[in-house]
Amino acid sequence: MKSMMNMFEREDEETNKQTPIENIFGGKLLSNIHKKGEESTSNTQPFFTLQLDIERATTIFEALKHLTDVKKIEGFISSKSKQNIEAWQQILIEQLPVVLVLHLKYFQFDWNGDCSKITKKVSYPMNLQIDPKILSEGTNRSSGKEKYKLFAIVYHEGEEVSDGHYLTDAFHDGYNTWLRFDDEKVKAVPEHSVLKPQGHRVPYLLFYRRI
Repeated sequence: MKSMMNMFEREDEETNKQTPIENIFGGKLLSNIHKKGEESTSNTQPFFTLQLDIERATTIFEALKHLTDVKKIEGFISSKSKQNIEAWQQILIEQLPVVLVLHLKYFQFDWNGDCSKITKKVSYPMNLQIDPKILSEGTNRSSGKEKYKLFAIVYHEGEEVSDGHYLTDAFHDGYNTWLRFDDEKVKAVPEHSVLKPQGHRVPYLLFYRRI
């Protein structure tokens, strides 16, 4: 009996083990469903990147706020009455990762399934402070874990989705400078060119490391 208990405990430990990727990039979102005349329900969802809608945003802070806006759910069916009732959803950040990856949704699909690129500029800071308002009540908001620093960016360059080009800027601690990786070409670049990409170059993925 004791050996069987030890076996089950080992299985539980293995199940709860996280991979190195999860330990570094893994976060959690809390989804709250508010239903008219019924109790609210909640569930958590893991994430490795935060996908941010930029159509109504000019800054990363605005895009993060829009992520947690309360949204009405159309056609929600009650599990109790089996009737259509009013319901709203709000998503909050339950757990912040060590490395926060922000995916800016510059590519959009229309009703015909065609994909196009949004050409507007969205500003982003070198130092990012996560607003406590977008964190769930279960998150330790005073832990200091909500402070991040930018260390890498993946850009998409070009007007069209089909013929674009990707390149990356990354901060090199040894050289204490930013390096641009454009296929086989590597060169040092100033910080202002990292924060203000020119032309049709836009930040597609932003990598922030917890300070």
